[in-house]
Amino acid sequence: MGGRAVTRNDIVKYLVGEYFADDTDKVCSVTGFTRRQVTGWLECRNQPNARNVSLLMHRAFAPEFRVIAEYVPIKSAVGVHKQLATILKGYEKAFGLYAFYDSMANLIYIGKSDGKLFYETYQQLNKTEAKKPFPKGVRQPKRRLDVVRYISAYYVKPSIFESHAKHVESLILRISKPALNSNIGKLEKAEPENVGG
Repeated sequence: MGGRAVTRNDIVKYLVGEYFADDTDKVCSVTGFTRRQVTGWLECRNQPNARNVSLLMHRAFAPEFRVIAEYVPIKSAVGVHKQLATILKGYEKAFGLYAFYDSMANLIYIGKSDGKLFYETYQQLNKTEAKKPFPKGVRQPKRRLDVVRYISAYYVKPSIFESHAKHVESLILRISKPALNSNIGKLEKAEPENVGG
């Protein structure tokens, strides 16, 4: 067969290079490893144990969910573009989810972003609402922004294989059924042989 066997250090080097752009600080931030540990593994001074390699693989591949903003008030009378720029600063092109809530903090809309969080959130806030059955005497809102009082946004780590944000959005749609969403999302049916530990 020839050649040398692949070591755990080789796996660490590959993961750090391919999934963390050789940024050891980022590796330390997402794993809790020390810089000394990571550089020791990369320079082959020490060998990581199997559990540490598994944790690094998990952090590289598993979906990651982080809060960008939660229940931030938004005012329809004030420039929404400027408000969103403040709320989503640094995450304008993030992958993730955004949620709109009414004055009682009830979820009324959820959407996903595949790399254009600011644009997609802004577009959905300004979307003209289809005619919904409102009680007689209640003014029909023209835009979603007319009924949205709070916004939340979440970062969802992208994957080259599938959209984790899409799956999370579909799950929330199926459970919560927000009033302003028009569908309940799509999830694959679980098969008994693929379920379990």
